[in-house]
Amino acid sequence: MPLFEDIVHRALSSPVRRDILLSISEREKYLSEIAGEIGKKPQTIDFHISMLVEIGLVGSRWKGGKKYYFLIEKRIIDFLREGKPVPPGARPKPPHEIVQDMWEDMKRRFDLLEKRLDEIERKLG
Repeated sequence: MPLFEDIVHRALSSPVRRDILLSISEREKYLSEIAGEIGKKPQTIDFHISMLVEIGLVGSRWKGGKKYYFLIEKRIIDFLREGKPVPPGARPKPPHEIVQDMWEDMKRRFDLLEKRLDEIERKLG
């Protein structure tokens, strides 16, 4: 199993993290609200939600002096409620894949540029 998929599955294997995702699946909530709903201390929720934010399953924003958390990809809820596999499009890309995609795009563009310069050189030379 690739490293990132392993991280996502480990993140979803925690009952607390699964409960957090289910809690914010319908609407965004702030830390104490999630903690009260799940029946855990805010410090515990903060620890677990930090991992979910870091891997890109949960986002946050400040509103009215409180930090609200929301689910970035709602299709993950199918996995949590019904045990369905997480669809590839619902898995956020890890940073190394983003950089790799960017590098491939730059390489393609440089190849096109080099080809165009060769054509111009042939015309001039």
